[in-house]
Amino acid sequence: MFSTICLLFLGGFMLWMNTSRRISWPARNKAMAYMASVPSYSRYAAGALFLAATLLCISALGPGSGLFAAVVILMTAGSVSVLFFPFRYFGTKGIAIIYGCALALELLTR
Repeated sequence: MFSTICLLFLGGFMLWMNTSRRISWPARNKAMAYMASVPSYSRYAAGALFLAATLLCISALGPGSGLFAAVVILMTAGSVSVLFFPFRYFGTKGIAIIYGCALALELLTR
């Protein structure tokens, strides 16, 4: 559950970062390039991902701690994406591998 929540926040932040004019992103796929040309699509999709992840946090932890955890995870996802994006450390494949490992560990320890 928490690995999925973190992935949703990271995806939402990447969609929100897609609307920035200051960030050069030469390796965009067609969908991200189209969403960058019409920034409202990217912002609505990011908002939907943020809302879904926040609701999952609230359902898993309760209202108070869920909202607090959602803010902390959102800040962490933002920091990680801003820190690692310019260096291109992780691509889609790397994020998918990390998510798969985190999900497997989460399911095995339950």
